[in-house]
Amino acid sequence: MSYNFSRMALNVAVRLILLCVTLFVLVWVLYSSEKHAVAVILLTGAVVQFWSLLTKLTQSEREMISFLEAIQFSDFSQKLGRKGFGSSKVGLAEAYDKVMGKFKDDRSKHEKQGRYFHALIDHIPVALLSITENQNASLLNNAAKKLFGLSHIHRISDLTAFGPSLLYELNHVRAGRKRLIRLRHNNEELKFSLASTKIIIDGVSSHVVSLHNIQSELDTTQVEAWQDLVHVLTHELMNSLTPVASLSSSMNMLMEDISAKAAQENISDEFTDMLGDLQDGIGAISRRSGHLDSFVSNYRKMTKVPPPDYQHLKVATIFETMIQLFEERCTAENITLRSHVSPPSLMLNADPQLIDQAIINLVKNAVEAVRDTPEACITLKAYIDHGSNSVIEISNNGTGLEEDMLQRIFVPFFTTKKEGSGIGLSLTRQIMLAHHGSINCHNAPEGGLYFRLIFRK
Repeated sequence: MSYNFSRMALNVAVRLILLCVTLFVLVWVLYSSEKHAVAVILLTGAVVQFWSLLTKLTQSEREMISFLEAIQFSDFSQKLGRKGFGSSKVGLAEAYDKVMGKFKDDRSKHEKQGRYFHALIDHIPVALLSITENQNASLLNNAAKKLFGLSHIHRISDLTAFGPSLLYELNHVRAGRKRLIRLRHNNEELKFSLASTKIIIDGVSSHVVSLHNIQSELDTTQVEAWQDLVHVLTHELMNSLTPVASLSSSMNMLMEDISAKAAQENISDEFTDMLGDLQDGIGAISRRSGHLDSFVSNYRKMTKVPPPDYQHLKVATIFETMIQLFEERCTAENITLRSHVSPPSLMLNADPQLIDQAIINLVKNAVEAVRDTPEACITLKAYIDHGSNSVIEISNNGTGLEEDMLQRIFVPFFTTKKEGSGIGLSLTRQIMLAHHGSINCHNAPEGGLYFRLIFRK
């Protein structure tokens, strides 16, 4: 580079000398003769030399401005031309091209890294939001857009429809704090884990908030806890009940033999009455033991929901089967049973036996709920919700339930019926969890109750 710089300086010096010589000759001609034509030629030559020198001196400045503007506007396709350059400018052109090439390579690497991190964030299944100090908000990944059903937001207030709990937490977000919140999503109240971290970029601080749906994990943990409890209880009950049932059955048979022989003997009426009372008592114990055995066996079903055997099922066909099963009973009790599927070709990927059992439980409950309702009606409806999930609804126009009962309706052993066992809805919930779906229950605004079975996409 020093060699090239010396050549450039020498070039400028020669041009200056030639310009000075031309000017000197021009002055001499003007003062020593009247050769005006020669003077014009010399003046023109001097102007040309001056302009050439000026262009030469300002060329580097123009190239530097062009270089800086290219960096400013991220235009790294420019190259320093070599046409008409001497060896003194080749080194400068090569250095220029190397710097531009380095900027281009760095920018390409940053763009690739940016695309990689954007793709990574988009594939994270946890919803991510950005919250600024002035309450501006934006959705950072596809999980957040899918959760809220929105392509973008500008303010926290844009999420008002998802419940006050979410708005409060986003308006009072704090770095490093984890919270459990309820979020209303597709008419379903779900539990989310909310966490945040604070970042500062160019002196501007903001919070990155994560929302993780833990409803299915909570439901699964709760069901597993109930299953463990029921398993222990039924095991202990069966250990105690089996010998009692066996002994009471043997004693009942023995008392029948004794009563038969006593009838052939001449015994007092008082003793006969005592034998009759004893036989009745043992018979009652035997019958009650049988009922308890059946009771325990039903509860053991809660711990034996098999893994689903997935098949492609047409929902319309499932509804037709349900109507055939309950048509006679509904007609006898003056209950209207109807169905609607949108689209008519809607399919489910599920276990046919388990799904039939779940819907039978719900329709049976609905029939019992509207038994004394004027113009009783039960509706089976299937559709695709905003999250592209398949949904089955079983609704009735009965009296509905109080809010505290709705919170406990899927708890094992809990029932609102006098002769209910409290396992039907709990079993239905387990069937839905086995399908990685969910079930919820709500009072309908126009009256009655509806259950919603959600099959996740």
